[in-house]
Amino acid sequence: PVLVLASIIYLSFQLCDLFGVALAAIGMLSNLATGLTIDVYGPVCDNAGGIAEMAELHPGVREKTDALDAAGNTTAAIGKG
Repeated sequence: PVLVLASIIYLSFQLCDLFGVALAAIGMLSNLATGLTIDVYGPVCDNAGGIAEMAELHPGVREKTDALDAAGNTTAAIGKG
């Protein structure tokens, strides 16, 4: 991975100077938001289910949060690879 990153930085610098390096950095950082979203979705849904249960909300609310929690577990598994 280090050699790949170094070669990308070198090639982008040769093609477009510092602007190319900036574009390469933005391209690598653009995946960060997606990765964080996938990692965070599961615990947020799990917490929502726990809050609904502790607040003794209508059982329909808990059913919806359980469905969201299942989706959150799936995204967490995908995020872990």
